[in-house]
This record gives sequence, C-alpha cells and structure tokens, in this order.
Amino acid sequence: MSAFAVDPVFTPLQGIAFAGLMALGLAVQFVFSPRRREVMGNMKFALATAMIATPGLAGVTLVRGAYRAGYLEEGRGFLEANLRSLVWMGGFIFLSQMAVRFLPPLSWLSRDLSNAGKAVWGARLNRWMGRA
Repeated sequence: MSAFAVDPVFTPLQGIAFAGLMALGLAVQFVFSPRRREVMGNMKFALATAMIATPGLAGVTLVRGAYRAGYLEEGRGFLEANLRSLVWMGGFIFLSQMAVRFLPPLSWLSRDLSNAGKAVWGARLNRWMGRA
C-alpha cells in the first residue's frame, strides 16, 4: 500500500463530463470570439480552441478523476486520494501543454490562434487610438 502508482479507474461519467464541458467551452468561445473566428475561419478556430482547451480539461476530468477513483478503490482515504491525484493531474497537464505548444502539428494551431488574437487586439487598439 506504500506504492505511489495505482491503476486508474475510468468511468463513463468522466467521459460525459469531459465531452459536456468541452462542448460548452467551445460554444462559449465560438459565440464570444467573432473577430478571431473571422480572421481564422470557423473550422480552424474551433479546432485550435479545442486543442488549447483539451489538456487542462482532460487533466481535471479524466486523469484526476480516474486516479482519484483508483486510489479510493485501493482503500486510501479521501484526502490522500485527492492529494495524490493532484500530482498525476499536474504532470499530465504540464506535459500535454508542452506538446500542444511545441510539437509541430499542434503548435501551428496554437500559434495561429495567438496571432489571430494579436491581430484583433492590434486593430482594436488602433481604432481606440484613432489611428485606423
């Protein structure tokens, strides 16, 4: 019982929660970012937004939930299971964020989303300053 690693326990509820939160997040971004959508195009914007949001959302709903359930099933206490699952969640989020930011097929989308945001804010600031 002293080992740190445990077999994660994935449940259908975790998958449903991940899908629901991802759909809600994408819908909110899609509705409230019309200028970035205009710069990037609808499909590319949705894909880039999904790629940026996936590591954090999957880390919280899937990885942390699965390891927490695994530790609880192993017989660990509530607080210990929650604290140990935080380590797995943090590691997953860190590594997957690095992959999204620096691995080529994924980094292109995140760079394009960032450039679209810069273009929108640059135009907005120029408009506010009376330069455009």
